[in-house]
Amino acid sequence: MKSTTRRHFLALATSTLAGAAVAGCSTGGSGNTSSGSAPSKPLPPLNESRALVTYFSVPETDDPNNMSDDEENSTHVVDGKVLGNTQHVAQIISERTGAEMFRIETAEELPLDHETLENLALEQQEANARPKLKSPIPDLEKYDTVFIGYPIWWYELPMPMHTFLEQNDFSGKNIVLFSTHGGNRLSGTVETITDKLADSNVISNALTISRDDMDDAEDEVVKWLDGLD
Repeated sequence: MKSTTRRHFLALATSTLAGAAVAGCSTGGSGNTSSGSAPSKPLPPLNESRALVTYFSVPETDDPNNMSDDEENSTHVVDGKVLGNTQHVAQIISERTGAEMFRIETAEELPLDHETLENLALEQQEANARPKLKSPIPDLEKYDTVFIGYPIWWYELPMPMHTFLEQNDFSGKNIVLFSTHGGNRLSGTVETITDKLADSNVISNALTISRDDMDDAEDEVVKWLDGLD
C-alpha cells in the first residue's frame, strides 16, 4: 500500500510538472544554482591532467529524425549526433577544462522506451536498489578534481548514481556537481551527495540546466565554470 500511495503521489506531481520526472534523462530546472548546504572549500585552480568529468546519461534514441516528445526531451543533437542532455553538458565541461571523461553505465542495458524506463527508475528507487555498473573508473587516484553529472529522476538521484558514489573512494577529492532536469532543479541532490562523500570537498556551487535550455548550455557552463575560480 505504501508503494501504491507513493506511486499515486508521484504520478500526480509528475502530471502537475508536465512530465518532468525521467524525461530529463536530463530533467532539471534552469540555469545554475547554489546548494543550501554548508560552504565548501574553494576549488583550487584546475589542472586538466588531474581532472575527470564523469556523467550518467540515458538518451532515449540515437536517431535524430522524427523524434517523439519524450525522445526530444531526453536528448540534444549536435552536428547530427544525438547526445543525452547530461552527456551534452559533460562534453562542454570537458572541452572547456581539458578534463578527461568517463561515462557511468549500468551493466544491464536500460530500456529506451520512456514509460518503461520511467517505471524501472521508480521501482529501483522504491527498492533502494544498487544497480550493477558496466565498468569502474580505471584509476581514480590520478585525479584531484572529479566533476559528477546526472539527471534528476523522480525528484532524486538515479539509483545507478548511488552505486557509483558508494563503489568509489572519493576521499580528499574536489567534487563538482552538475545536473540536468525537467523542472525539479537540483532537488536536494547536492545535500545527498555531500552526505555520502563526507571525506571529500563537495563544491556547493552546483550547476543545473533545464532540458528546455540545452541550446544555451554552453553559455551557462562557461559562466558557471568562471564562477568556480
